[in-house]
Amino acid sequence: MALVLARFAFGFSLTWIIAGVLLLATLLCIRLVGIAVVAFVDERRGNVAGAAVVALLVIGALALIYFLGDRLHAALGASMLSDAAANWVAGGNHLSAAAVFGAMSGIAALAAIPAWLNRPRLSPEEKAARAEATQALKEKLRQERAKAKEKAEKEHAKAVKAEAKAGAAAAKEAKAAAKAAGASTGSKRAKAADTAPRGPRRAGLGWTALFMLLLGAAMLAFAFSVAPLSPPRNANAASIGYYQTLAERARPIYIAGGGLVGAGLLLLILWQAWRRPE
Repeated sequence: MALVLARFAFGFSLTWIIAGVLLLATLLCIRLVGIAVVAFVDERRGNVAGAAVVALLVIGALALIYFLGDRLHAALGASMLSDAAANWVAGGNHLSAAAVFGAMSGIAALAAIPAWLNRPRLSPEEKAARAEATQALKEKLRQERAKAKEKAEKEHAKAVKAEAKAGAAAAKEAKAAAKAAGASTGSKRAKAADTAPRGPRRAGLGWTALFMLLLGAAMLAFAFSVAPLSPPRNANAASIGYYQTLAERARPIYIAGGGLVGAGLLLLILWQAWRRPE
């Protein structure tokens, strides 16, 4: 995949290099030919000078394209993408599909530049209207968030108040029941303490257990798909030895995956048993 990316980058970059050099050569050619035509009184000498300038610029542009392309080839060839392979551009073939696709993508990007430069411009009034609409939308969103926050705070305060009220009522009922019970108050209090509602679970333990279980299961599935522990039933002696070698090499992955699954199960049990205090 990295080699394909290097070939694509070579084709794309080379297209942009060629386009840039040709554009620069065209601008210089127009400028220098204009100077050559004006500098000579004789029209024939001006034409000869202009032709010489064009020829020199064409030769120089071709030489610059070759030099920059060679530098690009050397830079990408020495990078980590191509891994310093000898024939990394085409792999011994005449053409590389990835490089050709990169060149076509570069040409397509160049073709989009005129449309981008000639895109319709916004008038100052349109820009002001768009900025005003954006600001109004931001203000509306801010107000909606403030209203939602205020509503949530009110609901939370109402829930806290109701919970306090329910707690006071429960305490009152417990006190009345303790008075009526008389001598059995201590045992009833102990029983009430045992059956008191527990606090919420610890979310961090649950998410950690889920992550470790999924990661361990993925590692075990990968190891089993690449190197199964037992060879197929119809395998011959050579295949059995090959599968045993693979299983031996994949043993650390099996151990790590099993350890993650075991740790995830322990954390899952701990998540069920260990609650936050009320």
